[in-house]
Amino acid sequence: MANYFSAERATELNGNHAEIYAQFRSLQNRFFLRNYKSERGAEFAKHGFCRRLETLVRTIDQVYDLLPPEEQGIPDRDDVVDAAIAIQAFTMNAFGCLENIAWIWLYEKDIKNGNGTELDQQEVGLGKKKLRRSLTPQFRAFIDRKKDWLGNLISFRDSLAHRIPLFIPPYVVPKANIEKHNELEKKKWEEPAISEPKEYEKLKADQLKLGQFVPGMMHSIYEETPQVEFHSQLLKDYVTIDAYGHTLLDELER
Repeated sequence: MANYFSAERATELNGNHAEIYAQFRSLQNRFFLRNYKSERGAEFAKHGFCRRLETLVRTIDQVYDLLPPEEQGIPDRDDVVDAAIAIQAFTMNAFGCLENIAWIWLYEKDIKNGNGTELDQQEVGLGKKKLRRSLTPQFRAFIDRKKDWLGNLISFRDSLAHRIPLFIPPYVVPKANIEKHNELEKKKWEEPAISEPKEYEKLKADQLKLGQFVPGMMHSIYEETPQVEFHSQLLKDYVTIDAYGHTLLDELER
């Protein structure tokens, strides 16, 4: 079967992947060089957000190393599973970056209840009413523009944390090959394949030749969630988190 990506598209994805290093260093430097008003704000910035940001970069690296866009054929099952684990880590830490941004804002702006008490942990978040009221109009407008993106991230995060974990299907079978694939599947559970491991492995290999790897991630098939092409989605998500980080710093300085 042909590779999922064209040579031109694979080159473009690899080039975009290489560009995130400069973005990471630029934003990391801004966070580390900032003079913070509070120790807790500095902790959430340097040991929360920046640590998670580095994790995002490393997990993208792992996915691109394990399942490079230019790869031909169906990848090894262990590589597919390891890439899915990396994507799971990316998803949780991407959402964690947004939570850390909320905590940085809370401490740097010294946001408290009307009576001077600390906000409850459950009230700290960029979408929580008490914190959102304290944001600048520009910051609120930025968050509103990212509403759809955030909704998708939350959907994947919630399923990963509470229901069905993200996974990458090992391969798909084109419609034209389904009948032949099913015939081979039946033979795998008949003689001589049942008693002859070599025959079983041959049938399994013949099945793989009928399939194609599609670089998509998904969670529940019963919830009818779409399969998302992860090479480009990881990069888009990282760029969005990067924009959140710069926006936070810009609005703290406003």
